[in-house]
Amino acid sequence: MTSDAPAQPRIVLATINARYTHTAYGLRCVWSALGDLRAVTAIREFTLEHPPLDIAERLLTDNPEIIGLGVYIWNVAAMTRVVQAIKAVRPEVVVVLGGPEVGYEYEDTPIFAWADYLVRGEGEEAFPALAAAVLGGEPPPEKVISAPPADLARLPLPYDAYTPEDIEKRVVYVEASRGCPFDCEFCLSALDERVREFPMNAFLEALGRLIARGARRINFVDRTFNLKPRRVAALLAFLHEHWRDGLRVHFEIVPDRLSPAMLEWMARFPAGGLHLEVGVQTFHPEAQAAISRRQNLEKTEETLRFLRTQTGALLHADLVAGLPCETWDSFGAGFDRLTALEPHEIQVGILKRLKGAPIARHIPTHAMAFADTPPYEILQTDLLDFAQLQRIKRFARYFDLYCNSGNFPTALGLLWRTRASRFEAFMGLSDWIWTRTQRTHQFPLEHLVRLLFTYLTAQGVDPPETIAAALETDYHRLPGRRERLRLSGAG
Repeated sequence: MTSDAPAQPRIVLATINARYTHTAYGLRCVWSALGDLRAVTAIREFTLEHPPLDIAERLLTDNPEIIGLGVYIWNVAAMTRVVQAIKAVRPEVVVVLGGPEVGYEYEDTPIFAWADYLVRGEGEEAFPALAAAVLGGEPPPEKVISAPPADLARLPLPYDAYTPEDIEKRVVYVEASRGCPFDCEFCLSALDERVREFPMNAFLEALGRLIARGARRINFVDRTFNLKPRRVAALLAFLHEHWRDGLRVHFEIVPDRLSPAMLEWMARFPAGGLHLEVGVQTFHPEAQAAISRRQNLEKTEETLRFLRTQTGALLHADLVAGLPCETWDSFGAGFDRLTALEPHEIQVGILKRLKGAPIARHIPTHAMAFADTPPYEILQTDLLDFAQLQRIKRFARYFDLYCNSGNFPTALGLLWRTRASRFEAFMGLSDWIWTRTQRTHQFPLEHLVRLLFTYLTAQGVDPPETIAAALETDYHRLPGRRERLRLSGAG
């Protein structure tokens, strides 16, 4: 909630975040654009841990006339129950929906049926006009309001809406541009007509105020940060000049478009200061062509290698399973190619059919089947059957636990020795854990250690003493872990 929020607001802007550390950037954008109505508007944020009925009760406690809700793929199920409860007990409250999950294919959804209005697209200009009309006693007759892209030069920047608690304890989001020039069909940005930019001077002034207020976790939400070298240079130079201890800045980049000058700038930052999300998605040329993804794979590898060895940036790279034309073998080869570059994290994602995304055109030609509930993951294709995709999904979960967690750097070196391919090596462990436990969650660290010890011992590549020593080293590399694991004969 904004620091100067009214005790009894007429308008409440609310959403359900995936976790507490996230802040709702979209709500703050709308709040900042409300002009005089900001004085009667409050922001309320919840997480998926809050029961929907409790959320509805909290929102109605404010006794608002209008409730604007941000609806996303991760919260639509819970938000549907919130809206149903609100309209059941207080039908006179005007509920307005917005967000990407209700921008397309909304007509037959329960949440749309219960709501009063839906704002499609960017809400900074459309929502204030709608709210003024409703509060003025002249609500518009149309239920769906399609908002054109806003003029970014005219929008007030939302960063002063972050509270001291946001600054101290949470990730704050910033945005230097909107849109994406690429046409990757699994992404809603494929529908963007052009890239638009916020005025640089005003943006840098606002960013400087955030840093001066103590912001230390800043995430850029730009779809592609490194489009224009001159703007990137200005942003990086500004950040370098205003750097503070403990600051971490996150960017989403297209690796084959990082120029030598950009790479040189990135090498100047302290270790761990930059967190780069690298969209690789696939190394399979046929899959790239099928989804209209333009990326030079050799240049991508070259850039990742430089970033990993010549900078202190933390690299998070994405691979997507289930793309059209991707096979089991091509996905495994891509995984091996990416792991050889040693990014700090690899997110093995399962293809999702986002509402409105052009990936849907491949459904008949590639026999693609998707789940009909969020997050709409792929179930099978003509080249990957249901069982294979389930195995990859479990692989992704166990990879987070063993690799992305950073808890097993020494023992993983032994795991890679068990097969010629790292994909095959980790798939072997993944299949074995699933067969043994029939679960993918609720694994204490000690249980993960013992599972890996038992598996590696059964492979017979290294003696149990070597495996135990590697796991002891990993377990005790962080302070506070003093007890010995006693792994001999563990199972």
